[in-house]
Amino acid sequence: MHIEIIGSTSAGKTTLARKMVFSGMNKGEFVSLSDDFVLEKSHLGWVRNDFLQRRIVEIIALVICLNHLNEYKDFLRFVFHEGKSSPGSWIYKVNRMRNVIRKIGVFEFISKRAAYGQVVLADNEGLLQGVHNLFVHQNGGSDLTKISRYVDLVPLPDVVLYLQQDEDVLVSRTLERGHARIKADAPENVVNFIHQAVKVFNELAQIPKVQERLIIVDDGMNFTSQDEGAITNEFNRVVNLVHS
Repeated sequence: MHIEIIGSTSAGKTTLARKMVFSGMNKGEFVSLSDDFVLEKSHLGWVRNDFLQRRIVEIIALVICLNHLNEYKDFLRFVFHEGKSSPGSWIYKVNRMRNVIRKIGVFEFISKRAAYGQVVLADNEGLLQGVHNLFVHQNGGSDLTKISRYVDLVPLPDVVLYLQQDEDVLVSRTLERGHARIKADAPENVVNFIHQAVKVFNELAQIPKVQERLIIVDDGMNFTSQDEGAITNEFNRVVNLVHS
């Protein structure tokens, strides 16, 4: 099962993903983070340096992406158009596009190599999480109506787990930890950035194609499904992994 955990920066996506991995280990299930899965299946799990791990995953993802250019040509055209028209410097624009494109390779790797019964969790590496890269900016938001087009152009995971948090909590956490895309000396930019992010993900959660496999988890770890009949088994498994 391929699960993408989506949500604003500072929502706790990676923390939740690691909790699910730990829970899976205790239950004797195969549950892995996407980067760890890519490294292990590539026989590179022995690499322990975080920086090297990230670079290796990027290279693997890029190679896979190049092998699927024809399948994703419309999506790549969309990403380039939105990326170059986003606010900020050209370095900023290129990094945003690069981060989204890398997710193609990670998605394809998981889709082709995850065996039946295995659970692979993509938090910041999920394709849907790419809306955060393309549509949330310190210097202004993007046209939210384009999010549905984004979704139409990408394959979806088995489950989309949307981690929601109160905006005040997200702002407080981001101010405390900082963010590479926000000026540290401008708190109002943090508020604006987080507000945009929440709007983007709430818009994403309203798209029918996403709702078919969407599970929402709030700050109290309460779970709701937008279409309970479509993902009953997956819903129960996700809840068990989080609450075990």
